[in-house]
Amino acid sequence: MRLNLGCGRDYRSGWINVDSNPEVLTDVRADLSRDLPFVENSVDEIYLDNVIEHIPRERLFVFLEELYRICHAGARIRIYAPHYSGMHAFKHLGHYQYFGVGSFDIFKPDAPFNGERYSHARFEVRAERLLFFHHNLVNHLYLSRLPINGLFNFSTEWMLLMERFQFLGFDEIFYDLEVMK
Repeated sequence: MRLNLGCGRDYRSGWINVDSNPEVLTDVRADLSRDLPFVENSVDEIYLDNVIEHIPRERLFVFLEELYRICHAGARIRIYAPHYSGMHAFKHLGHYQYFGVGSFDIFKPDAPFNGERYSHARFEVRAERLLFFHHNLVNHLYLSRLPINGLFNFSTEWMLLMERFQFLGFDEIFYDLEVMK
């Protein structure tokens, strides 16, 4: 089972499209900040395209635990989210949080945070990429031929350096998480 959570107008065939907005086409209508209506260990893949930042801060860890609950071991969760340095991260009144390199490191099974845990959910970060341009903008304007995003994603250390000193900011960050059970 593949879930497109918070699908909005991005209805994907072959996926179960989930949203709470009554004005968009969905397969399942659900409030993502509440319990998700899916059976434990039943999901293979989850896609979140600029959705996770809309989960209220006090519900974020509950939401991530729900993702963990409904996914089976080895399931993938792909997330596009606003990078904290991007101009759209703070402009949108519905954004509750912002993300950067290492935001999901606290969920790694071997996280080096001296036991600092906020959840029992465990995710291995398989990929992280800084995106100078929003991924949909890149696709629509044929900017994908420009290698600009590749300049910022050589290694985690390089990404951390770019995140700190690239003064123009990044529109988005992409995460590919693997559920570890």
